[in-house]
Amino acid sequence: MSVYLYNLLFSLSGSDFNVGRFRPYSASVPNPTIASQSCAWFQYLPTGTPNGLGDYYQQLTSALPASQWGNPQPDTGSLQLNPGDYLMMRIFSPDSNAANYQARVTGVFGRGLGQNLATGAGDLQSPLVMSTPTVASTLPRAVIDLDGSSPQNWPGPISSDGSWVLWMGMVHAAPGNAANDYTLNVGASVYVNANAPSAGNLFTFGHDPRMHVGGTMKKAAA
Repeated sequence: MSVYLYNLLFSLSGSDFNVGRFRPYSASVPNPTIASQSCAWFQYLPTGTPNGLGDYYQQLTSALPASQWGNPQPDTGSLQLNPGDYLMMRIFSPDSNAANYQARVTGVFGRGLGQNLATGAGDLQSPLVMSTPTVASTLPRAVIDLDGSSPQNWPGPISSDGSWVLWMGMVHAAPGNAANDYTLNVGASVYVNANAPSAGNLFTFGHDPRMHVGGTMKKAAA
């Protein structure tokens, strides 16, 4: 069992915001951490899951310790997953004005594309389920949405590191324990409530990492 964090950096300085993209992965970042490398998958280094989190979706309100995440890999390939692995997503900004940013984060899983699937497996839209911390579900979670309606009500960042962190839950196999492939289209809408740049006060960013889910459920670590 492994825990993977998808880490995305956005900034309203530079030029990336003009084309609506998160900062691309850079192989030249020295000693990359979740505070410096964008468009990367990081692996949780301790055993178990962060704070004992389980097979459900939950927004986190505490910053992730950078020292607990390592082995970064770019999102240009397909992340290799096994059923029983866990996924997280973290979006952050290093801007000095980030405390005045409010963000709506959305993820939409694309249809599985694996070959030689069991009957019905190719129809599965997501490897995650709709469980909450208190209610279990077997329904697929095809949409991940953090939204407080109007921009003025969107959540602000975790104050200590300017991040928004989503625990997305455990990876599940397609019917018949078949392997399958997915894309995750991630979008962030950012509203600047004070000291907005001259370009405006509402910005959007998007990216679409891929992942491959193997076909056998791993036993949880003791």
